[in-house]
Amino acid sequence: MQTNTDMKNNKSLKITAIISGIFTAAICAVMNFRLIPIIESEAGMRCFDMNFGYNYDEAIHFLSNITEYGRDVYLHMQLPLDFIYPIAYCAFFCSLIYLLTNRKSSLLAIPVFLAIFDYIENILTVVMLKGSIPSVMVANFASTATVFKTLIMYACFVIIVILIIIRIVRRKKA
Repeated sequence: MQTNTDMKNNKSLKITAIISGIFTAAICAVMNFRLIPIIESEAGMRCFDMNFGYNYDEAIHFLSNITEYGRDVYLHMQLPLDFIYPIAYCAFFCSLIYLLTNRKSSLLAIPVFLAIFDYIENILTVVMLKGSIPSVMVANFASTATVFKTLIMYACFVIIVILIIIRIVRRKKA
């Protein structure tokens, strides 16, 4: 039986999930349908975080090809949004996981690690975009952060889908 405090917490979590979900979707839409296409058009290739990793030569090729306008959009529009985005999706995923499990769970760490790798990727992207020629180490670390971010994002989606399926099955049985 749920107490008044539990019901208030669930209501707060539902509100958090809805607001952060809307915010996440809005940021994602602006980045994917407006800013990233501009950046990729100005570079003639996919931008760093849209790849499942890249090598040093690909990073240099991107940095050599991107126009000043593309670099400006990346640094002053895309990346500022991409520094807010992890907070939004982390709140969304954590509130969803908590609501679906009805408890604190070690699964809550997954969206947090996702956000951490996204921040590492973003910081290293700024370093590469603002510098002249990045070191091999910076490009490799940035690429590795991108790979881990992508894998953890997929894991997060799979976990949430599994939790939703478990919730549906339990409700049907009850």
